[in-house]
Amino acid sequence: MRIVVRRGLTVPLKGAPASRVDRDIVPSRIGLLGDDLGHRRVEPLVEPGQPVLAGTPVLRDRADPDLLFCAPLSGRVERIETGRRRRLAALVIAADGEDQRRAFDVSRADDAWGLRALLLEAGQWPALRARPFERIAAPRTSPAAVFVTAIDTAPHAPDPRPLIQERGDHFARGLAAVRLLTDGPVFLCQAPGPPLSTGDAQLRVVDCAGPHPAGLVGTHIARLWLPRRGEVVWHIDYQDLIAIGHLLATGRIDPFRIVALSGPGSRDPRLVRAPQGADLHALVGPDAASGAKVILSGPVLAGRESAFLGRYHRQVTVLDRPPPRRTHWLLDALRQARRPAPFIPTQSLERTLGSTAPVVPLLRALSIGDVEAATRLGCLHLAEEDLALATYVTGGQTDFGRRLRAVLDHLEREA
Repeated sequence: MRIVVRRGLTVPLKGAPASRVDRDIVPSRIGLLGDDLGHRRVEPLVEPGQPVLAGTPVLRDRADPDLLFCAPLSGRVERIETGRRRRLAALVIAADGEDQRRAFDVSRADDAWGLRALLLEAGQWPALRARPFERIAAPRTSPAAVFVTAIDTAPHAPDPRPLIQERGDHFARGLAAVRLLTDGPVFLCQAPGPPLSTGDAQLRVVDCAGPHPAGLVGTHIARLWLPRRGEVVWHIDYQDLIAIGHLLATGRIDPFRIVALSGPGSRDPRLVRAPQGADLHALVGPDAASGAKVILSGPVLAGRESAFLGRYHRQVTVLDRPPPRRTHWLLDALRQARRPAPFIPTQSLERTLGSTAPVVPLLRALSIGDVEAATRLGCLHLAEEDLALATYVTGGQTDFGRRLRAVLDHLEREA
């Protein structure tokens, strides 16, 4: 199968990473972030000062106690931070530099329910996310289809193909595992080239060609399996799939990911092997160019300024911090209260969605919070990353991803 994305844009950005992988970095601390949990409320299972092994449950979902979040590395719990409404902001672990990982029994993971139990116990279930609404998949549901994303077209993203080929056995094992989780099709979406696996009646290998957002799962869902009313589709990133294969092969979690450390503010842009939740200031600090910097967890289009690497991010982008603008507090307040910010329909704006949805009407509906119109125009299968190009093209005056999230939250509450 093949899909070609004719819309899209190539975003210019200096500081592309070299293809070499730096495997010598071991951050002294890691953080599990509340921003990665979506709407889920969790309770800590550990206390500050408590030692933990990699794979030890440290957080539990209040509504679904079987859904656990585990420590990526061994060490000692440093602090637990809470934010608004007593929601988790971050759980920080001071790593001890030892590779001590908890062992799991994988002998019963050869069927769907045994695999689910293993992924939940080992804290690997959050790798599976569901649309509509872009949430961690509900453990007791089954998807109509599963998407494996083995392509990344974001600026400076790592090339998935050599990383998959390096760990082909674990990738194949993980791919076989996710096929157990659905009776529907599994779409392996890759860049054009030799197939990363052999397709069959269930596994469908899809070449995805074109500029960004050709590598986004929202684009693939819109072209290949748009959920009907009541349907849910799941998706998983290729490195999380490899981690599941590693767990099944060894009985221990693999917390490390290959991440692109790049951007105009980096003196040595390259790929690095880093654990989930790595301390970004320690990761970037020695290699940052002089001057004030902005460190984003994620790509330049959809990343967020953060102290730690996000659960689903495969990039760290270092930018020069612009000088502060001198302005008056009243003007700032009026500017922030303006709703919606005006934008001008342009050819570039029309090219920002990988789907065939009418771009300008959808953005207008999101800008004014018109839930009914946004739903009719096809917002349900989208997530914030799918609208990052639209925010970029309009100069950032309106964060369309945030407006989309407000609409999706409203629809989810009514569902």
